[in-house]
Amino acid sequence: MEALRQIAKVEDNILTLRLPESFRAMRVEVIILPADETIASTESEATVVRRRPSPKLKGTRITGDIMAPAVPEEDWDALK
Repeated sequence: MEALRQIAKVEDNILTLRLPESFRAMRVEVIILPADETIASTESEATVVRRRPSPKLKGTRITGDIMAPAVPEEDWDALK
């Protein structure tokens, strides 16, 4: 299955999509979703979408080795 994602501009309630030459499907399924305003309308207008952490995390600190397991390997039932 080949999937394409395009951000297209709607003009006078008409949407025109240009498919690449390599696209060979005879039938397609089209799902229309309104694009987020922060997403560029064309590839040349690429905009960086920045995410922000939840305000509930304000003031939290990470201490210790976050990559280490929470319990020793001897306590893992899956390894027995």
